[in-house]
Amino acid sequence: MLTIGLEATRANKDMRTGTEWYAWHILQQLKKIDRENKYIVYYNQTLNPELAEGPANFYFQQLKWRYRKFWTHIRLGKELRKNPVDIFLATNAVPFLMKQGKIVVTIHDLGFYVNPQLYHPLERIYQNISHKLAIRQADKIIAISEATKQDIIKYFPKAENKIKVIYDGWNSQDFVPSNKENKDKILYKFDLPENFILYTGRLESKKNIQCLIKAFKLLNTNWSLVLAGRAGNYGYKEIEALAKDPEIKDRVILLSYVSQKYYTSLVAAANIYAFPTKFEGFGITVLEAMGSGVPVACSDLSVLHEVGGKAAVFFDPDNPQDMAGQLQKLIDKPDLREELSKKGIEQAKKFSWEKCAQETLDYMLDDSIDKKE
Repeated sequence: MLTIGLEATRANKDMRTGTEWYAWHILQQLKKIDRENKYIVYYNQTLNPELAEGPANFYFQQLKWRYRKFWTHIRLGKELRKNPVDIFLATNAVPFLMKQGKIVVTIHDLGFYVNPQLYHPLERIYQNISHKLAIRQADKIIAISEATKQDIIKYFPKAENKIKVIYDGWNSQDFVPSNKENKDKILYKFDLPENFILYTGRLESKKNIQCLIKAFKLLNTNWSLVLAGRAGNYGYKEIEALAKDPEIKDRVILLSYVSQKYYTSLVAAANIYAFPTKFEGFGITVLEAMGSGVPVACSDLSVLHEVGGKAAVFFDPDNPQDMAGQLQKLIDKPDLREELSKKGIEQAKKFSWEKCAQETLDYMLDDSIDKKE
């Protein structure tokens, strides 16, 4: 029996997006699939009751920390030096100076290396330092896509032999096609029109919301654009200003963050899901939309081709005219939307959190790779 350490700070956040949902689902799936090894789950703030539930081989330990940053690096690092584990599974950040035990780290993306202009300078500095330490300290690295793997190799070539691609999943139980009754309820709840294009996620420059709004202004339609997500760290004021354009302000709807209670129904109610991101490590929301039977139009990025396959239409994220052209095509062609809906449901079946967690566990326990940069 091995002792495996996990940190629950990301999974424990109230408003979760990509990396937080990854941490949540990996923890919850490991509870189901591994009853042989001992797990210690470390956290800072009061733990979500759902996370705190677990089988007898899961133990939960609070490590209080008064500061906003560096809990994983310093406070958890101090604990693991005092009471080491056999394996520590980290997401992006790893504890400083672990003297014993192997480190397995999941790298979600290196966007701050590839497109540094999309990040706030302070965030860029923090992420650069954190990821550099994580990749160099790790015994094994999980990349959530082939595109992310190639980025790691580009910037950290010595790490190539310790990287494995393990795709993210999506919650197939909650994201399902809608019926008219459920759609009417969610439209009433948020006072939405019958036909709308939906984007979900942080509202920031990295996600390219500015270009999406510009493309929307070019459309020949009375449909609305619904932007559901919390304000990001960079570019939100510009997004607000574009959304107030007199020509479209009545049809651009900013919903802020939508809780999971309503989020799944909102996705399923959309007529089109748009994902205009400039850079991505994976694209969980694309799978959620596909699994919900919603046709997807997304950026022409290699990683989104990995996720979407032939079940989406792709546009140039830097070209509002091209983006508008693909969206207009979907608006004008109900048969194409229906075709993509069917293809998307089948494409999404290739991914799951169960598969992701099992492959992660197998990789953690595999002794054939034990190399540090």
